[in-house]
Amino acid sequence: MPFCTNCGSSVDPHATFCHQCGTRQPRTIPQYTDFLAGLSDHAACVLCYIPVFGVIPAIIFLASHKYRGNHRVRFDAFQALYLFLAWLLVHSAAPALLFASFPGSGIEHAILGILKIVLFVCWIYLLVKAARNEQVKLPIIGDLAARSTTEQL
Repeated sequence: MPFCTNCGSSVDPHATFCHQCGTRQPRTIPQYTDFLAGLSDHAACVLCYIPVFGVIPAIIFLASHKYRGNHRVRFDAFQALYLFLAWLLVHSAAPALLFASFPGSGIEHAILGILKIVLFVCWIYLLVKAARNEQVKLPIIGDLAARSTTEQL
Protein backbone atom coordinates (compact mmCIF):
# COMPACT_ATOMS: atom_id res chain seq x y z
CA MET A 1 0.00 0.00 0.00
CA PRO A 2 1.57 3.35 -1.02
CA PHE A 3 1.65 6.41 1.21
CA CYS A 4 0.92 10.07 0.51
CA THR A 5 3.94 12.11 -0.51
CA ASN A 6 2.74 15.06 1.61
CA CYS A 7 1.07 13.79 4.83
CA GLY A 8 2.21 10.14 4.89
CA SER A 9 -1.24 8.56 5.23
CA SER A 10 -1.98 5.40 3.29
CA VAL A 11 -3.38 5.95 -0.17
CA ASP A 12 -5.12 3.58 -2.56
CA PRO A 13 -2.65 2.50 -5.29
CA HIS A 14 -5.00 3.75 -8.02
CA ALA A 15 -5.93 7.06 -6.32
CA THR A 16 -4.96 10.31 -7.99
CA PHE A 17 -5.34 12.43 -4.83
CA CYS A 18 -4.78 11.74 -1.12
CA HIS A 19 -8.08 11.36 0.76
CA GLN A 20 -6.61 13.13 3.86
CA CYS A 21 -4.85 16.23 2.53
CA GLY A 22 -5.88 16.31 -1.16
CA THR A 23 -2.32 16.32 -2.53
CA ARG A 24 -1.96 14.99 -6.05
CA GLN A 25 -0.17 11.60 -6.00
CA PRO A 26 2.44 10.64 -8.58
CA ARG A 27 1.33 7.99 -11.03
CA THR A 28 3.51 4.95 -11.19
CA ILE A 29 3.45 3.43 -14.64
CA PRO A 30 4.62 -0.16 -14.71
CA GLN A 31 7.63 -0.61 -16.93
CA TYR A 32 7.65 -3.77 -19.00
CA THR A 33 10.91 -4.81 -20.56
CA ASP A 34 11.73 -7.50 -23.04
CA PHE A 35 13.16 -10.46 -21.15
CA LEU A 36 15.60 -10.99 -24.03
CA ALA A 37 16.88 -7.40 -23.86
CA GLY A 38 20.11 -8.27 -22.04
CA LEU A 39 20.89 -11.36 -24.14
CA SER A 40 23.59 -10.96 -26.76
CA ASP A 41 23.39 -12.45 -30.24
CA HIS A 42 26.36 -14.66 -29.45
CA ALA A 43 24.67 -16.12 -26.37
CA ALA A 44 21.46 -16.67 -28.33
CA CYS A 45 23.33 -18.66 -30.98
CA VAL A 46 25.00 -20.79 -28.32
CA LEU A 47 21.72 -21.47 -26.49
CA CYS A 48 20.16 -22.83 -29.68
CA TYR A 49 22.67 -25.68 -29.86
CA ILE A 50 22.28 -27.16 -26.39
CA PRO A 51 21.59 -30.81 -27.20
CA VAL A 52 17.88 -31.72 -27.11
CA PHE A 53 16.84 -28.80 -24.85
CA GLY A 54 18.13 -26.09 -27.21
CA VAL A 55 14.96 -26.39 -29.24
CA ILE A 56 13.11 -24.40 -26.56
CA PRO A 57 15.29 -21.26 -26.82
CA ALA A 58 15.39 -21.71 -30.61
CA ILE A 59 11.60 -21.50 -30.80
CA ILE A 60 11.57 -18.51 -28.43
CA PHE A 61 14.17 -16.70 -30.55
CA LEU A 62 12.25 -17.39 -33.76
CA ALA A 63 9.06 -16.01 -32.19
CA SER A 64 10.65 -12.99 -30.51
CA HIS A 65 10.52 -9.51 -31.92
CA LYS A 66 14.14 -8.80 -30.99
CA TYR A 67 15.58 -11.40 -33.39
CA ARG A 68 13.06 -10.97 -36.20
CA GLY A 69 15.61 -9.24 -38.44
CA ASN A 70 18.75 -10.96 -37.15
CA HIS A 71 19.83 -13.36 -39.90
CA ARG A 72 22.51 -15.13 -37.87
CA VAL A 73 20.40 -15.96 -34.80
CA ARG A 74 17.47 -17.02 -36.97
CA PHE A 75 19.72 -19.28 -39.07
CA ASP A 76 21.15 -20.95 -35.96
CA ALA A 77 17.67 -21.32 -34.46
CA PHE A 78 16.30 -22.92 -37.63
CA GLN A 79 19.32 -25.19 -37.97
CA ALA A 80 19.00 -26.30 -34.35
CA LEU A 81 15.28 -26.88 -34.84
CA TYR A 82 15.84 -29.02 -37.95
CA LEU A 83 18.60 -30.95 -36.19
CA PHE A 84 16.17 -31.67 -33.36
CA LEU A 85 13.57 -32.86 -35.87
CA ALA A 86 16.16 -35.20 -37.40
CA TRP A 87 16.93 -36.54 -33.92
CA LEU A 88 13.19 -37.11 -33.32
CA LEU A 89 12.91 -39.02 -36.58
CA VAL A 90 15.86 -41.23 -35.69
CA HIS A 91 14.60 -41.72 -32.16
CA SER A 92 10.96 -42.51 -32.93
CA ALA A 93 10.20 -43.15 -36.61
CA ALA A 94 13.37 -44.96 -37.69
CA PRO A 95 13.00 -47.89 -35.27
CA ALA A 96 9.63 -48.82 -36.77
CA LEU A 97 11.08 -48.68 -40.29
CA LEU A 98 14.20 -50.65 -39.41
CA PHE A 99 12.37 -53.33 -37.44
CA ALA A 100 10.12 -53.90 -40.45
CA SER A 101 13.11 -54.09 -42.82
CA PHE A 102 15.40 -56.32 -40.72
CA PRO A 103 13.19 -58.51 -38.51
CA GLY A 104 15.00 -60.44 -35.83
CA SER A 105 18.50 -59.10 -36.49
CA GLY A 106 20.57 -56.84 -34.24
CA ILE A 107 21.73 -54.60 -37.08
CA GLU A 108 18.86 -52.12 -36.57
CA HIS A 109 20.06 -51.32 -33.05
CA ALA A 110 23.58 -50.69 -34.35
CA ILE A 111 22.32 -48.42 -37.13
CA LEU A 112 20.13 -46.44 -34.73
CA GLY A 113 22.98 -46.12 -32.25
CA ILE A 114 25.35 -44.83 -34.92
CA LEU A 115 22.77 -42.32 -36.20
CA LYS A 116 22.09 -41.03 -32.68
CA ILE A 117 25.82 -40.67 -32.00
CA VAL A 118 26.32 -38.79 -35.29
CA LEU A 119 23.49 -36.37 -34.46
CA PHE A 120 24.78 -35.84 -30.93
CA VAL A 121 28.30 -35.16 -32.24
CA CYS A 122 26.80 -32.63 -34.71
CA TRP A 123 25.08 -30.87 -31.81
CA ILE A 124 28.30 -30.67 -29.81
CA TYR A 125 30.27 -29.53 -32.87
CA LEU A 126 27.75 -26.77 -33.60
CA LEU A 127 27.73 -25.77 -29.93
CA VAL A 128 31.52 -25.41 -29.88
CA LYS A 129 31.54 -23.48 -33.16
CA ALA A 130 28.79 -21.15 -31.92
CA ALA A 131 30.74 -20.59 -28.69
CA ARG A 132 33.75 -19.57 -30.81
CA ASN A 133 31.48 -17.19 -32.75
CA GLU A 134 31.81 -19.22 -35.95
CA GLN A 135 28.85 -20.15 -38.08
CA VAL A 136 28.68 -23.63 -39.60
CA LYS A 137 26.20 -24.76 -42.23
CA LEU A 138 25.39 -28.47 -42.16
CA PRO A 139 24.90 -30.09 -45.60
CA ILE A 140 21.13 -30.71 -45.79
CA ILE A 141 19.85 -29.19 -42.57
CA GLY A 142 21.85 -26.00 -43.12
CA ASP A 143 20.36 -25.53 -46.58
CA LEU A 144 16.86 -25.88 -45.13
CA ALA A 145 17.73 -23.40 -42.37
CA ALA A 146 19.14 -20.88 -44.86
CA ARG A 147 16.02 -21.17 -47.01
CA SER A 148 13.74 -20.78 -43.97
CA THR A 149 15.68 -17.74 -42.79
CA THR A 150 15.42 -15.94 -46.13
CA GLU A 151 11.73 -16.80 -46.51
CA GLN A 152 10.89 -15.38 -43.08
CA LEU A 153 12.59 -12.00 -43.51
